[in-house]
Amino acid sequence: FIITVMTKYEIWNLVLNAFIAVGLFGVVLIALFGNWIRNKLFPAQLDIEILDKNGELTVMDNGHKVIYYHIHVVNKKPVVVKNCMLYLKSIQKLEAGGNFIDIPVSVTPRYIWSPAETTPEAVDIIRSHTADFGYVMDSSTVFKPTVTPILKSFRGNLEHHETFRYYIQIVAENYNPKHLFGIEVTWDGLWPEDLGQMYKHLIIKRI
Repeated sequence: FIITVMTKYEIWNLVLNAFIAVGLFGVVLIALFGNWIRNKLFPAQLDIEILDKNGELTVMDNGHKVIYYHIHVVNKKPVVVKNCMLYLKSIQKLEAGGNFIDIPVSVTPRYIWSPAETTPEAVDIIRSHTADFGYVMDSSTVFKPTVTPILKSFRGNLEHHETFRYYIQIVAENYNPKHLFGIEVTWDGLWPEDLGQMYKHLIIKRI
């Protein structure tokens, strides 16, 4: 009878120790690979939206008008995206025949988060964050993407009556991009007297 009781006790003790060992092993795994496990079970999902197709008008000290265009990076999952940056990965230009051709990008420039004066290169995105996309000046003939660095070989400035497609890559610690985000820009070069109608002349849209 005593032997039988001891055997049951040893079995329960063994089971209990096994559960404790498994629990400790799980704690070690979480400590070592917690971020990787969370990223696999709860992957981040980001999207890019155009904040205002009509742009944001700014009047400079010299009286010239500048219209800035912004994009919104939206976090669609309840997970904080760490150290997020945006890069202009590739550019395409519409040819007369209706086909888009690639424009070489020798060095991949980075978009600038807003406000540019106080925001670091990489940001954590809880719900959303805004970045500068590009701008036009009333004294200029080009739409310029707001990226850095700008090299002399950069050919991404859009002239009058041209159509460009800008492809953006999102890079972050816990985000694996599955595709690039495309934005198409067309400008006929006109500045309407009513700048509320600017969206009819400089057309910006997601593709």
